[in-house]
Amino acid sequence: MNIRNTMPVLNNVEHPSFCAGCGARILDRYYLLAVDKQWHVHCLKCCECKIRLDSELTCFARDGNIYCKEDYYRRFAVKRCARCMMGISANELVMKARDMVYHISCFTCASCNKTLATGDQFGMKENLVYCRTDYEIIFQEEYFHGVDPGLSCPPVPIPYYN
Repeated sequence: MNIRNTMPVLNNVEHPSFCAGCGARILDRYYLLAVDKQWHVHCLKCCECKIRLDSELTCFARDGNIYCKEDYYRRFAVKRCARCMMGISANELVMKARDMVYHISCFTCASCNKTLATGDQFGMKENLVYCRTDYEIIFQEEYFHGVDPGLSCPPVPIPYYN
């Protein structure tokens, strides 16, 4: 009985392939295909952090180098989200507050996690964004803590952004 006819051949021995990582011939039954090249399972690694990419869903290539998602965004993303610190691609919609940029899904209240939309009033403290309600609750006491209770001065409005 000829086994070759009954089992699928994943790496054809008659037409050997060579690993793009180490250059050695791939004799393993399974190999990885990334950037139109074949790799030993243990050779597909991020060129920066050396993490194996055989169990990752994605890998990124640039200038002939292979990167994990984190290292690719760290090196080549134009901006980073101020909330999650992940890269923001050039074609992605964003929200801006002061000089910081956020993914749409990351532009949420740091206290209640409410998603903030264009036009919503919000407050900022230590680079964190808060919806107006939580900002007033959390920081009103702190804001007026330094005011002498014996003074009869009108309350100063807390600054908001939108």
